[in-house]
Amino acid sequence: MSAKKVLAAIFAGLTLVKLLALLLTPDKWLNLTRLLLRHQIILNYVYLALLAIIGYLIFSSLNLIDIALVMFFTSLLTGLFLLPYSAPMFKLGEAMAAIGLAKAWLPLVIWGALAVAVLAKVFSKKR
Repeated sequence: MSAKKVLAAIFAGLTLVKLLALLLTPDKWLNLTRLLLRHQIILNYVYLALLAIIGYLIFSSLNLIDIALVMFFTSLLTGLFLLPYSAPMFKLGEAMAAIGLAKAWLPLVIWGALAVAVLAKVFSKKR
Protein backbone atom coordinates (compact mmCIF):
# COMPACT_ATOMS: atom_id res chain seq x y z
CA MET A 1 0.00 0.00 0.00
CA SER A 2 1.37 3.44 -0.91
CA ALA A 3 2.18 6.08 1.70
CA LYS A 4 -0.70 8.19 0.37
CA LYS A 5 -3.17 5.36 0.89
CA VAL A 6 -1.85 4.70 4.39
CA LEU A 7 -2.22 8.38 5.33
CA ALA A 8 -5.67 8.53 3.73
CA ALA A 9 -6.72 5.45 5.72
CA ILE A 10 -5.36 7.01 8.93
CA PHE A 11 -7.32 10.19 8.16
CA ALA A 12 -10.53 8.27 7.51
CA GLY A 13 -10.13 6.12 10.60
CA LEU A 14 -9.35 9.05 12.90
CA THR A 15 -12.25 11.00 11.42
CA LEU A 16 -14.69 8.17 12.15
CA VAL A 17 -13.32 7.71 15.68
CA LYS A 18 -13.66 11.45 16.31
CA LEU A 19 -17.21 11.57 14.95
CA LEU A 20 -18.26 8.59 17.07
CA ALA A 21 -16.60 10.06 20.15
CA LEU A 22 -18.31 13.40 19.61
CA LEU A 23 -21.68 11.72 19.17
CA LEU A 24 -21.44 9.10 21.91
CA THR A 25 -19.14 10.58 24.58
CA PRO A 26 -18.59 14.30 23.98
CA ASP A 27 -17.38 14.85 27.56
CA LYS A 28 -14.61 12.28 27.18
CA TRP A 29 -13.62 13.83 23.85
CA LEU A 30 -13.40 17.28 25.43
CA ASN A 31 -11.33 15.89 28.31
CA LEU A 32 -8.89 14.34 25.82
CA THR A 33 -8.75 17.64 23.94
CA ARG A 34 -7.99 19.54 27.15
CA LEU A 35 -5.25 17.08 27.99
CA LEU A 36 -3.66 17.43 24.55
CA LEU A 37 -3.89 21.22 24.57
CA ARG A 38 -1.85 21.36 27.78
CA HIS A 39 1.12 20.45 25.56
CA GLN A 40 0.86 23.12 22.87
CA ILE A 41 4.58 23.23 22.06
CA ILE A 42 4.64 19.49 21.40
CA LEU A 43 1.40 19.77 19.39
CA ASN A 44 2.94 22.55 17.28
CA TYR A 45 5.88 20.30 16.39
CA VAL A 46 3.59 17.35 15.66
CA TYR A 47 1.40 19.52 13.41
CA LEU A 48 4.44 20.96 11.62
CA ALA A 49 5.92 17.51 11.05
CA LEU A 50 2.63 16.13 9.72
CA LEU A 51 2.16 19.24 7.58
CA ALA A 52 5.61 18.75 6.05
CA ILE A 53 5.13 15.04 5.39
CA ILE A 54 1.61 15.29 4.00
CA GLY A 55 2.43 18.50 2.15
CA TYR A 56 5.35 16.78 0.44
CA LEU A 57 3.15 13.88 -0.65
CA ILE A 58 0.40 16.18 -1.88
CA PHE A 59 2.57 18.70 -3.71
CA SER A 60 4.67 15.99 -5.33
CA SER A 61 1.67 14.18 -6.78
CA LEU A 62 -1.09 16.75 -7.40
CA ASN A 63 -1.16 20.05 -9.22
CA LEU A 64 -1.72 23.25 -7.30
CA ILE A 65 -5.18 23.89 -8.78
CA ASP A 66 -6.46 20.49 -7.61
CA ILE A 67 -5.00 21.12 -4.16
CA ALA A 68 -6.73 24.51 -4.02
CA LEU A 69 -10.07 22.95 -4.96
CA VAL A 70 -9.75 20.32 -2.22
CA MET A 71 -8.86 23.06 0.27
CA PHE A 72 -11.87 25.09 -0.91
CA PHE A 73 -14.13 22.05 -0.46
CA THR A 74 -12.74 21.42 3.03
CA SER A 75 -13.16 25.08 3.98
CA LEU A 76 -16.79 25.00 2.85
CA LEU A 77 -17.42 21.79 4.79
CA THR A 78 -15.83 23.32 7.90
CA GLY A 79 -17.92 26.48 7.45
CA LEU A 80 -21.08 24.43 7.11
CA PHE A 81 -20.20 22.59 10.32
CA LEU A 82 -19.49 25.81 12.23
CA LEU A 83 -22.47 27.80 10.93
CA PRO A 84 -24.87 26.66 13.69
CA TYR A 85 -22.29 27.90 16.22
CA SER A 86 -21.96 31.38 14.72
CA ALA A 87 -22.54 33.29 17.97
CA PRO A 88 -19.71 31.65 19.95
CA MET A 89 -17.50 31.63 16.85
CA PHE A 90 -18.04 35.38 16.44
CA LYS A 91 -16.96 35.86 20.07
CA LEU A 92 -13.88 33.78 19.35
CA GLY A 93 -13.14 35.97 16.35
CA GLU A 94 -13.47 39.09 18.47
CA ALA A 95 -11.11 37.61 21.07
CA MET A 96 -8.60 36.72 18.36
CA ALA A 97 -8.79 40.23 16.93
CA ALA A 98 -8.28 41.74 20.38
CA ILE A 99 -5.24 39.54 21.08
CA GLY A 100 -3.90 39.90 17.57
CA LEU A 101 -3.07 37.30 14.99
CA ALA A 102 0.69 37.33 15.62
CA LYS A 103 0.46 34.01 17.46
CA ALA A 104 -0.82 32.37 14.28
CA TRP A 105 1.67 33.99 11.90
CA LEU A 106 2.94 30.75 10.32
CA PRO A 107 -0.44 29.37 9.18
CA LEU A 108 -1.36 32.83 7.92
CA VAL A 109 1.85 32.99 5.88
CA ILE A 110 1.22 29.51 4.47
CA TRP A 111 -2.40 30.34 3.54
CA GLY A 112 -1.26 33.62 1.95
CA ALA A 113 1.56 31.96 0.01
CA LEU A 114 -0.79 29.26 -1.26
CA ALA A 115 -3.33 31.88 -2.36
CA VAL A 116 -0.66 33.89 -4.22
CA ALA A 117 0.73 30.73 -5.84
CA VAL A 118 -2.75 29.65 -6.96
CA LEU A 119 -3.51 33.06 -8.44
CA ALA A 120 -0.15 33.09 -10.21
CA LYS A 121 -0.87 29.65 -11.64
CA VAL A 122 -4.42 30.55 -12.70
CA PHE A 123 -3.42 33.77 -14.43
CA SER A 124 -0.08 32.67 -15.92
CA LYS A 125 0.08 32.38 -19.67
CA LYS A 126 1.96 29.07 -19.35
CA ARG A 127 -0.53 26.32 -18.54
